Amino acid sequence: MPNQICYGSFSNRIKHSYLLQESAHAHSEDNYYEYSNKMAGYDLLVIDDFGLKDLNLDKCRDLFEIIEARDCRKSTVIISQMPVANWYQLFGDNTYADACLSRMTSKAYRLDFPGRDRRVESK
Repeated sequence: MPNQICYGSFSNRIKHSYLLQESAHAHSEDNYYEYSNKMAGYDLLVIDDFGLKDLNLDKCRDLFEIIEARDCRKSTVIISQMPVANWYQLFGDNTYADACLSRMTSKAYRLDFPGRDRRVESK
């Protein structure tokens, strides 16, 4: 799906699971403000593999700031193999979990694709 979006007629930026690693790097380089503005400015942000790692307090804060800056302004696609009902437990802070999940799910269109792993079938 990200490749189809990327090569379509959308103006977009695709970020995969490195979003929060790049955020931490931006903090260490003292250019987080520019980085967060860049993430907020993309017409489409695709966050792939959400939920593969738990989010500590710093990652919770960074994710919240990016999601908050985009809320009701720009499109965000979140791709995860984990059911949405299990996302809350990923967050190391309940307040950030509530705030992020509220923004990520309140106006969302959910597409569930049950079934087997398609990568296995293509080999």
